[in-house]
Amino acid sequence: MVLITTISILNTSVQRSATQKHLLRHNYSFIRHLKETMSTAAKSSCEPCKSLNENHLLNKEKVQEALKTTHPMWDFKENSSNSAPALSRKFTAKNFMAAMNALNAFGEIAEREGHHPDFHLTSYREVEVVLYTHKLGGITENDLILAKQLDEEVNVEYSPKWLKAHPEAQQKKIKK
Repeated sequence: MVLITTISILNTSVQRSATQKHLLRHNYSFIRHLKETMSTAAKSSCEPCKSLNENHLLNKEKVQEALKTTHPMWDFKENSSNSAPALSRKFTAKNFMAAMNALNAFGEIAEREGHHPDFHLTSYREVEVVLYTHKLGGITENDLILAKQLDEEVNVEYSPKWLKAHPEAQQKKIKK
């Protein structure tokens, strides 16, 4: 609508000052740029996922080794009849807002990376993040990388009681 209005204003034969004409041309260029950018963004998808195939799936042993050495807050979740094998991280946030803040921060990172986990919030502060490569129905290196980014970049406000029972989260918090 704005683009059509701008074009019609530019095409009218009404006399305008040089400044007005310049501003209209600048606005038209900006709006055209926005339209092109929005069109390109709508077509883009997770580039790394496009090139992945079944050979990129990690076996259970490799995943469990990575979880022990570099991802202590994550668990291997066996596949069930309705889900793929996945990485799972569960925690209890301090309160509802702390849970929502963590989920929003996780979501921003996921969007930035073009790799989207499943988020679950129950009992107003119980959070679970489930990570797997949806395209392949299993765990790839991308999932381990995103798990690490979520751990390192998001400072979760945990329930004090939960934090006492999970020293691995306490150690991560101290590093920050």
